[in-house]
Amino acid sequence: MNGRVLAIALGNSLLWSVYLLLTRHVVSGAHLDAWAYTLVQLLSAGLVMLWVGRRAPGNWRDLLAPWTICYAFMRVVINGATAAAIVWLAVTQSTLLSTVSVLIGAGSGWALTRRTPARRDWPGLMLLAAGIAAFAAAIASEAAWRGMLWLILSEAVAVAASWMIAYHPRNSATDLAARSRFTGEILVAASLAFILVWSSAGLLGLMASPWAVAGDAFGRIDLWLYAVLAGLLFRAPGTWLGFWTINTTGVQTYLIALTAMPFFAIALEAAAAHLGWLAPPSLSLAEWLAAAIIIAGAAWLIAARLKEPPGVAP
Repeated sequence: MNGRVLAIALGNSLLWSVYLLLTRHVVSGAHLDAWAYTLVQLLSAGLVMLWVGRRAPGNWRDLLAPWTICYAFMRVVINGATAAAIVWLAVTQSTLLSTVSVLIGAGSGWALTRRTPARRDWPGLMLLAAGIAAFAAAIASEAAWRGMLWLILSEAVAVAASWMIAYHPRNSATDLAARSRFTGEILVAASLAFILVWSSAGLLGLMASPWAVAGDAFGRIDLWLYAVLAGLLFRAPGTWLGFWTINTTGVQTYLIALTAMPFFAIALEAAAAHLGWLAPPSLSLAEWLAAAIIIAGAAWLIAARLKEPPGVAP
């Protein structure tokens, strides 16, 4: 693979790592409503991408296309399951365990394309599987297993959504405006699905409704400020680059590039802890050893992509 393309994909992983760190610091530190925060950033990111792609032909009815609606609700499941996972798992733990998406991607790619993973990938996949199993065993408890199950659901749906993007003809557009409009439509549709699910859950009494009289989901100026900035600085470019990476390199390479997030997350958390912003990552010795195996597997897979012949997109 072209080193420049992989560098861009890894840069996107770094972008998301910074986003996760700041989100953890902002949402928990300021006690913001997590659902409102996510909804506002999705909507603001979508609107800015629609503005960037305003010269591309399109119609607002595209938001109601069955494919777009399906993907939008998948994003709600992904965000909701991820939020549920970190109730029982620390951010560092969830980031390391989320590398299971590469294993899910390899299996689903095998089923969809009838192509087995490349021989050069097998050592990395085996290291990754062993590290994830060891890490899960190291933190095994009734509470942790609940978080792991939510995380597996999140990653499985995320991989399925990535394959949907890979096969969507509009994601292969070379025009910047067309790609931006496509990304914007996806994000706006996801925000609409988000508010619909949240409102329905509120009516059923499963959670506080965003329209509750006593609620304050959207009534804080700092929430709007943080969420809009997160949408413009992270969600919009991160989603655009993610779609571009899937089209350019394939789903599996996109997922492998995301395995760099534990590298970045641990380093960023350590730096933030040094500055007094966050508590340092708290892992047991067994967890650190398992994390080292996960990172070794991720490094192997990333290095293997640099030796990949041009034009191959597993």
